[in-house]
Amino acid sequence: MVRVIPGGLDAAYVRSTERPPAEFDGKPPLPSVASLNLSPKSGDLETNLRMAEEEIRRAKREDPSIKWIVLPELFTSGYADLENVSLHAEDAHHGMSVRRLSSLAHELDVFIAYGFPERLPGGGTATSANLVGPGSGGPLLTYRKKNLVETTPEHRVFTPGSSLPVVEAGGMRVALVICWDIGHPEMVREAAASGAELILAPAAWRDPWGPQYDLACAARALDNAVYIASANQKGDYPEAAFHAPGGIFGPDGSRASEVRGAAAVARLDPDAPGWWRTFYGDTLRKNPEPLEEACS
Repeated sequence: MVRVIPGGLDAAYVRSTERPPAEFDGKPPLPSVASLNLSPKSGDLETNLRMAEEEIRRAKREDPSIKWIVLPELFTSGYADLENVSLHAEDAHHGMSVRRLSSLAHELDVFIAYGFPERLPGGGTATSANLVGPGSGGPLLTYRKKNLVETTPEHRVFTPGSSLPVVEAGGMRVALVICWDIGHPEMVREAAASGAELILAPAAWRDPWGPQYDLACAARALDNAVYIASANQKGDYPEAAFHAPGGIFGPDGSRASEVRGAAAVARLDPDAPGWWRTFYGDTLRKNPEPLEEACS
């Protein structure tokens, strides 16, 4: 027997009456995640960091339960003028953006995922994302985009990444992917198989493929019974237009977020990924039994 519980993922999310939802079982209020869909100024790090700080403070002020925040891909430089983006590349551990956003994360007690062009130690540039948090003093992890788009100069400009780390952050196991990675089912599957429950996904997903952005986020969440929170760049730029807002998708594949200005915000239940696998079926588990026995 199941019943619909308003809140949590959304009204379509069902839970067994044998297990009371976290909202009602004496636990603290559920934490929230926010995707900030912003319009960074091309090549202007200082302006973009000020924008991030203002929007993060606003989101946290309006909803103190926010624990994780995700910004768009290449937010510090803007996803524009890619041929010259290396001019704005930063060191992942010592650049201005990691210092400023680490300090802000510590002050507000939040975890922030943001995209930036990374100056690689051995030369070259990656489209990367850092995750910073309270007391980290630097990135908890740095992820370099694996799947580079070939309909823009990405594949000529950036060096692809090779690893997909998972870290404990705010009571959930968190991984980062970036934009076109979401279009590849194996990316989120790899993170989920490594224990990730929340995927933070900076994006610069262009028109006219906004519907596919929504579908890809929903599919990756449902495929793996994880939360996916993605923030998209917004606005019209010389190279492309970006109008599809990112959001938060629950383990059941439904959009869980509500729009609050530039932010999409949703409450997360840390128990929901495991519960959904029990209720719906565990798509991560490999069945060791022979096919004829499993189907008999």
